[in-house]
Amino acid sequence: MLRPYSIDSRNESVILFTKLERGVTATMSEPKNPWVQTGELLSIGMLILVSTLGGLGLGYWLDGKLGTTPWLAFALTLVGLGAGLYETVRILIKATRD
Repeated sequence: MLRPYSIDSRNESVILFTKLERGVTATMSEPKNPWVQTGELLSIGMLILVSTLGGLGLGYWLDGKLGTTPWLAFALTLVGLGAGLYETVRILIKATRD
């Protein structure tokens, strides 16, 4: 059963729509320091670079061990790039909510 949201003025919590009578509470928070937000957003480029190069390095190493050159390097580079992009989207969604 869904219940509509309500605001509890005693502790400034918001009760969200819930299923099966389970309440989810989100408290109002202070806005983040702009320098912290800037640092998080500037780390995106490094995140993509490190995850892609990590996948390439791991793939290159596994190719040497298994003799599958260049297939694992290529595949794990794409996996690393995908992981970096996924994390980037997650950071951007979080930054736009705050």
